[in-house]
Amino acid sequence: MSEKIFDFKNYPIVFIGSGISKRYLQSYPTWEELLHEYWQKTNPEMDFYSYLLSIKEKYKNSADESYDLDHKIYTEAASKIENDFNRMFTENLIKLEGLDAKRVFSENISPFKYSICQRFSEPALKDDIDSEELNSFKRFLKKAKMIITTNYDAFIEELLLEQDIIPKLYIGNNGFFEDTVGWSELYKIHGDIKDPQSIIINTNDYEKYDSKAILISAKILSNMIKNPILFIGYSLTDRNVKKLLSDFSSQLPKEDGRKSAERIILIQHKPYEQEVLSKQITDQQLQVTYTSVETDNYKKIYDEISNIDEGLSPYDVLRYQRAIKTLIVNEGEKGNLNTLLVSPSDLDKLEDSVKQGKNLVVALGDKKYVFTQIKELNYVEDYLFEKNEISNKLAVEFIISSTNSLRLPLSKIIASCNIKDLNLTAKSLSRLNQRIERHGKLDNIIAAIILDKVNANKVFNRINDIKGAGFSKQKELFIVIKNIKKLEKDDLEKYVKHEAFQQFKTCENDNLKTDFRKLFLAYDLLTHGDIHKLK
Repeated sequence: MSEKIFDFKNYPIVFIGSGISKRYLQSYPTWEELLHEYWQKTNPEMDFYSYLLSIKEKYKNSADESYDLDHKIYTEAASKIENDFNRMFTENLIKLEGLDAKRVFSENISPFKYSICQRFSEPALKDDIDSEELNSFKRFLKKAKMIITTNYDAFIEELLLEQDIIPKLYIGNNGFFEDTVGWSELYKIHGDIKDPQSIIINTNDYEKYDSKAILISAKILSNMIKNPILFIGYSLTDRNVKKLLSDFSSQLPKEDGRKSAERIILIQHKPYEQEVLSKQITDQQLQVTYTSVETDNYKKIYDEISNIDEGLSPYDVLRYQRAIKTLIVNEGEKGNLNTLLVSPSDLDKLEDSVKQGKNLVVALGDKKYVFTQIKELNYVEDYLFEKNEISNKLAVEFIISSTNSLRLPLSKIIASCNIKDLNLTAKSLSRLNQRIERHGKLDNIIAAIILDKVNANKVFNRINDIKGAGFSKQKELFIVIKNIKKLEKDDLEKYVKHEAFQQFKTCENDNLKTDFRKLFLAYDLLTHGDIHKLK
């Protein structure tokens, strides 16, 4: 397996900037590009950059840093554009669908900010998007303990919703005053397209925001004892990053720079760089040390963080806490109590019971695994579909207790947990290493497949070509395994999860079930890498 980029054992707190939306969405502008776009509507007769230069001259001797100067330039330009845009709306020179003068007057809406919300309301993916990287990004978002973004758009929420995850959403400074759960929360600190009044873009907006920005830092610092902070989609000179680092440095205890560097990571885009280049940087002015990572290989970062496993996903923790808090607050003093054993899959039942006013006593656990041993089918399903209902400890114990000849996927588990923390006995560790030695290398799995001379030398690049060749199911599985490195990954994933696993569930032929297991193991090693013996 390749060397880890980070030494994360806990889900990170993730800051997401406009660089991420720009990476994946069509026509997504930088701040400067957005202002230029609106300048063309309000002041087409005046050169935009001449106006920016005039502001630059005014502030160039008073700004402490270049990022402060850019901020002053853009916020002042935004203030002028907003004033001009709103005046033109009042004079009926600009019309906006769904907005009239009555709404502007009664709801105190800025037509400019309303237009910005419309501008970002229908994001479309780029035509040339890397679908594998995007899927990795989606899985990465599931593992964020908290997400804080300065983006207005709903791109993050949509990707989470596609995975049936509905985070607790806070807009502006909302939530920073509250005693929140701290799990699976999304903070849109510069506003949201659903609320024009929340948009932060001009000088006055930022002055109000800055006066309360320390609340953000306090919220994050309270979670930093265990959880790392990851900035992604920002540049090193971004004012938001600098200001947050400044707030952190004033509150963090003085410690070895290496420790703070392990806690604070800044991912920067370096075009065409497939390696992940990291270095520690100490900002003497801010008195904080952090890790700067430069790469264009975002998938590698996403995949590593997606392997972090604390037993439950952040969203499941949120659902547990919300449901149980409601039970305690609303139902604690009532009688006639029933009992309910709660697993992640039972959460819908628990939440429905709370809504219906039923009285419950809740025991935390998983009914599938509390009273009985884990079954192979449960393990394989949990593993392939990344349900994370089985903790690493239970999974490793199941692997160790299983017959060594039974082919079980385990690369992801070995990569994502610290085996030393599981306190395995020497005998258990030896059994685990025996399994790794026997089943830990993809090339060995492929080499063990025996085919007839015709098909042994034949190369297949597409699943459909294999399925359409009229092979028996056993030969079909063998040919898929033999060509597994050459097959398109998306097609292979669909085949493994939605065809092979479904057939495995109902298969009663022991020999054929063994061949399905070979496929699942080969797919795991291809996806998560070969496994080396543990020490």
